Amino acid sequence: MKLLRLYAHEIRLHHPLPWGVRNEPGQLLLNKGFVPTETSQVEALLERGVYVDADEYERENRRQMEDQASVFDPFSLWAGIQRRVGALLRNCTDAGFAGHVQHIGRDIVGAIGHSVDVGKFEMVHNESPNYAVTHSLQAACVAALVAERLGWSAADRATVINAALTMNVAMIELQNELAQQTTPLSAQQRQQIAEHPRRGRELLERAGVTDQDWLRAVEFHHVTEGGKPLPKDLGQAGELACLIHYVDVYLAKLSSRASRSALPPNAAAREMFVGAGGAQNIYAAAIVKEMGIYPPGCFVKLVNGETAVVVRSGEAANSPRVCSLVSADGRVYVDPIPRDTAKAEFKVTQAVARNNVLVRLNRPGLYGIRT
Repeated sequence: MKLLRLYAHEIRLHHPLPWGVRNEPGQLLLNKGFVPTETSQVEALLERGVYVDADEYERENRRQMEDQASVFDPFSLWAGIQRRVGALLRNCTDAGFAGHVQHIGRDIVGAIGHSVDVGKFEMVHNESPNYAVTHSLQAACVAALVAERLGWSAADRATVINAALTMNVAMIELQNELAQQTTPLSAQQRQQIAEHPRRGRELLERAGVTDQDWLRAVEFHHVTEGGKPLPKDLGQAGELACLIHYVDVYLAKLSSRASRSALPPNAAAREMFVGAGGAQNIYAAAIVKEMGIYPPGCFVKLVNGETAVVVRSGEAANSPRVCSLVSADGRVYVDPIPRDTAKAEFKVTQAVARNNVLVRLNRPGLYGIRT
């Protein structure tokens, strides 16, 4: 029996195990279908080292891909959610606004449940002309993933999604302007930025939001100036605001602006992590652990010279599953070629900036989804 080591991203709280979990000799520790419910339980397993039968692991991967191919296109699901977020944020005075946000939040959780890898791919790779809407959805998705990693309750996870979706509701148009602006901020723009958390809370209250945790997270989501280490006195900012703040900083580094290019995900993660105080900052650390250095949607260069896009997390942070798009001599492959970067001949050598890869992706096709 060949064994593969399991890592944190592969054992999810409150989700049935898709295969049996074994120790290094191969003895079965947990049956397929077991549902881990405690963070400490998962951490104890990972600390001792747990494994899965390689054949069983591959059979489950194939089954999941076949199910995805026959049931639905998760990329269309995310596109539909983004359209709804855009319509919602432009009409925050409409009756039922709070309920619509909560409904979208539940749909985000459902979309993540269908495929974590596709969700991450869309958050890392997706870049539309409407920066403000894309950023709000990205923040909600990443906050949801990190909140689960931190072991938050379903209620707190739902609230942080709602708050992330609406944290910039008072400056949606300004956000889009700033993404295209190459000149320094004007005094008026600086004032709008400084006031938007408080004004956002006021808009939400007028729209019928009564959840105080949601309102507080929006009002105090600028916990530090630009993602610095957490101050000793957080004032009225709670853990929801702290998580949203560092997610916001991380994602801003992944997004290109007219005035600068996007950072590759590994550089964005490192810059955010170091600036936030490193491992002492539980929110920054959890974001890096959840998203990894080469998350799905990230472009990478392989040791054989090929340029590839990451489609799934691998057994280790530096060995994701990828599809090669461009050969070493610059030829674009008609059909992307799956590569396992855990193998020496396909090792990742560096991340590649999105602007340097001029290839149009068939995203569903990368996941074997027939559209």
